[in-house]
Amino acid sequence: MERERTLSELMALSIRLQLAKLSLSNTTLEFVQFGVERSQKAVHDWVQKVDLQPVNDASPDHVALDETVTQINGQ
Repeated sequence: MERERTLSELMALSIRLQLAKLSLSNTTLEFVQFGVERSQKAVHDWVQKVDLQPVNDASPDHVALDETVTQINGQ
């Protein structure tokens, strides 16, 4: 069984949505537009892994990702 990977762009989008205070259920619903189904747990884990905290008066349009999060097929 091969594990299905999520594009780093979609992971970054989900993290930005969470930092913008969108609920986990609404965040996972956004993936439907891209034909991707991910659990709320998966999204929660991504956010926890990058351990970002919103800064007061900061725009959530920038996200830093750990290289292990963005690694896809060994690249």
